[in-house]
Order: sequence, then structure tokens, then C-alpha cells
Amino acid sequence: MTIRPATPADAALLTELSAITMREAFGPPHNPAALVEEYIQSAITQPILEAELADPRSTFFLMVSSDDVPIGFAKLRRHTPPRRMKLRTAIEIQRIYLLASQIGQGQGRALLNHCLDWAREQGYQAVWLGVWERNERAQAFYKKMGFERFGFHYFQFGSERQRDYWLQKRLMVNS
Repeated sequence: MTIRPATPADAALLTELSAITMREAFGPPHNPAALVEEYIQSAITQPILEAELADPRSTFFLMVSSDDVPIGFAKLRRHTPPRRMKLRTAIEIQRIYLLASQIGQGQGRALLNHCLDWAREQGYQAVWLGVWERNERAQAFYKKMGFERFGFHYFQFGSERQRDYWLQKRLMVNS
């Protein structure tokens, strides 16, 4: 498995991978299929992904298997951290998703560690992310990876407002 920066040429691939992983992570039985499709149509289209890939505040990483099949991705975004976050030199891990068939095999840890290493190399003191309050598996994973809850925010998922917990991790910057 390899992890590489995604480029604008990856927009179609990332659009497809995003839609698949969104359905797997948040579809039935967690949410009605129609709600998930509503979110995908409003937030995960190729023009949206093309714009995100072109945004200098965003960095995408694509994880591919040894036979060059995309299995996951991450998006980091530079913007102002939530007010409750004490460390202000921080970057958000805005998305991190794997195909359901890849969960539990160490790829999530590898992808997250890649993001953490990259953030350290860029000089960030911390990272933060939002995790859906009903996604207990992801919460347990992030806790195991050293993240701590520091608040919450509401996230518009299609026509429904859902609550995400804010989690943060302090980074030991290499000197």
C-alpha cells in the first residue's frame, strides 16, 4: 500500500471513492439511504472535488493498494481552529475515509499517521477533527491514537443537522 498526494487529475477518482465511503460509513442502518444520497449530491460532486483539490488551503492524500486500487483518502485543511482549542497552530483533518473492506487491517492507522507526520513536518502543533457522535468505532480509534475530545459542533448532513465531537491531538514537533 502507498500513500501519495492527490492531484487535480484525481478528481473523478476521489469523487467516486468519497461517495462509496460515505455510503458505507453513514448509510443504512445509521441513516436513511435517501439522506446519504442528498448529502452526496450536495457535497461530493466532481466539480466540488475539483475546486477542493485546487484550493491552496487543502491537502489531499490518496491511499492505494499494492495493485494500484484506491482504498482510502484524507483531506487536511488549513483554517482557523475552533475557539475552544487552546493550541492555535493547528490544522484540521477534515476527512479521512477507507473502504469498509479495509477497516481493521492497519490502513487507517497508516493513513492517519501519514497525516500526523505531514502536519508535524509543516510545523503544526496540533491537529483536530470532527467525528459523528454516533460513530463509536471511529471515536474508539481516535482515542487509541491519542485524540482527546474538546467540544462539539453541528454538521449539516443533507437536510438533517447532526452533532460531531471535536477531537484534538497535540503533535510533538521534530526539532
